[in-house]
Amino acid sequence: MALLLYQNDYVEIFQEAEIFYVKSKMRGFTLDMFYEILKEFPTIRITSFMNLKNVLNHAPRGPEPFGEQRERINLRVSDDNLKAYMTLYINKEELSSNNRIPLVKEVFDTLNKAGIVFGINTKLLAGPLKAGVEYVIAEGFPAVNGEDAEIKMYELSTLKPKVVDSDKVNHYELNLINHVKEGDWLGERKDPTPGFPGKNVRGKPIAPIPGRNFPLLYDCISVREHYENGVTTLYSKKNGAVYYKGDTIGVYDYLEIKGDIDFSTGNIDFDGYLSVKGTVEDNFSVIASNDLEILGEYGVGAADKISSTDGNIYIKGGIAGKNKAMVRCKKNLYVKFLSDITVECDGNVYVGFYCMNSNVRAKQLIVESPKGKIIGGKIDVDIQVSAAEIGNRTESRTLIRVRGFDRNAMKIELDDTLHNINENKKNITRIKQHLQVYGSSYQLTSEQIETYNKLKNEYAQIKEIIKELEYKVRSLNEYLKTPGEGAVIAKTRIYPKVRVEIKNQYEEILKSEPMITYYSKDNELKTM
Repeated sequence: MALLLYQNDYVEIFQEAEIFYVKSKMRGFTLDMFYEILKEFPTIRITSFMNLKNVLNHAPRGPEPFGEQRERINLRVSDDNLKAYMTLYINKEELSSNNRIPLVKEVFDTLNKAGIVFGINTKLLAGPLKAGVEYVIAEGFPAVNGEDAEIKMYELSTLKPKVVDSDKVNHYELNLINHVKEGDWLGERKDPTPGFPGKNVRGKPIAPIPGRNFPLLYDCISVREHYENGVTTLYSKKNGAVYYKGDTIGVYDYLEIKGDIDFSTGNIDFDGYLSVKGTVEDNFSVIASNDLEILGEYGVGAADKISSTDGNIYIKGGIAGKNKAMVRCKKNLYVKFLSDITVECDGNVYVGFYCMNSNVRAKQLIVESPKGKIIGGKIDVDIQVSAAEIGNRTESRTLIRVRGFDRNAMKIELDDTLHNINENKKNITRIKQHLQVYGSSYQLTSEQIETYNKLKNEYAQIKEIIKELEYKVRSLNEYLKTPGEGAVIAKTRIYPKVRVEIKNQYEEILKSEPMITYYSKDNELKTM
């Protein structure tokens, strides 16, 4: 027996079981008008638009089936099961606050059948509700993933000299060696956190992703670790100088001479870092395998030899060698001034204030003070010579030779070096992934420990290679900033009796010239 739900002069709507029928009496009733009627019947879901359209457009016609009974309470759960949505298809009377108790019971029954048992929004059910509107009926909470281990490490000082030049004082300051004492802090790692589990609307826990642990890379011979309250701290086992081999921190042997190198000490030849608080007396020599600093305020005189076989040299007070002293270093030389001395340096020579009557062989010679001078002597470099003044008013004979370079070949060398860095970084990434796996495991077999140690050594070696390659890239980029293919730069003035030679092209300076740069381009010596 069909139940009449609605009628007017144009249409009638019937229900039989869960199927809804429409009948048209006469033309003139549109689909939009019909949809307005359906707002009063939210339980009806249209299943055949074609039947509905035909009945309305070809009146009189019907009855024809056009819809079916909706679920009174429609539920939808998000893919991650963190939210459940509810849409009610219920008449206004049932949604009123007077009939809310049976509706709430029906909602809870429906939620339970769907397995939605956690985070139900009961306040929503007590407030105003509308049919056909989707509400968030339940909400879980996501897991809070753990935080990765936090690592802080000792930072090496940057090799950047500070020039202080005033009427009363001039200093050339540089922190070359990173000194530490036994028990000094070298780094620390804060443990990763496990995170907090979440829970979805079905009441099931959501496991967090624990934070990743990262290895602390250090030299076990010179560095120790101490674990307390979730923090692993690294301390120096001895007095020494901090160094990094790749990412592995260590403390190298370090010798400090509190006074001068003289008859009380004899000549010094030390395998490590060496710091001399005083000076090197005449005829004495000092050799270090790594960085060497001589910190006496009054500098060095006619010492026999000052040498670093693999590192840098810093001479705070300058050196007046009396045409006897010899300085050699593998990397860079930093010195307040040079006078009457021979220098052989595989890297650059940075002079604070002046270079006078000295023979210098290096990659570059840079006099850094705005009043800096090169006067007399023979300067032989590969890339560039730069100073405020070259020569002097008394026309001291000054010979400047720049061997020059092939810019295209240097660019190719730079590209090849960058390619090598990228290849090594790919290897580093692969090894680092393995290290993280081993570092996150708290129980390793002896075989795994051996593999882990081999990986750490391989990681450190490749890191050291990358470090050297990146140093080379910085140097090449700096060299490529040089005008032409070799340059002599007089920032303030160049004087007569200076001979400038670049890539076998030379010029004798016959008159004083202000602010001039000589450079080689297309096998010609040019100026700007």
